[in-house]
Amino acid sequence: MSWEIFIQDLPEVVSARDIPVDFRPRPIGHRQWLADRIHEVFPMADAQDNDWFFVRTPDMDISLQLHMEDAEQVRYIVVHVHGGAMSACGVAALLRALDLRALDTATGDLFDARTLEEGV
Repeated sequence: MSWEIFIQDLPEVVSARDIPVDFRPRPIGHRQWLADRIHEVFPMADAQDNDWFFVRTPDMDISLQLHMEDAEQVRYIVVHVHGGAMSACGVAALLRALDLRALDTATGDLFDARTLEEGV
């Protein structure tokens, strides 16, 4: 099991199919603010190279890559899910902390964080 989840500025739509064709996502925040939120959700996250965070526990194996807009602002975060029974729940917790939504490459649609949060 391995897939990517793109955390970004997304409109309030029911499905990815409903995102307007002319929609242009804005940056999601300042790098340090996002790094602080990541460490709040994942205190064990190992920061590397200023743009990567690695979370490896017995139940979680993810890496988070910040994609920068410029020197300060982050355009989006790619979460690489490598495995772990609780990885998707961890991503849901991060989305809640960031108050953002995400696209799930496994489904081709919006990441369903609400369903996962109910199971935590």
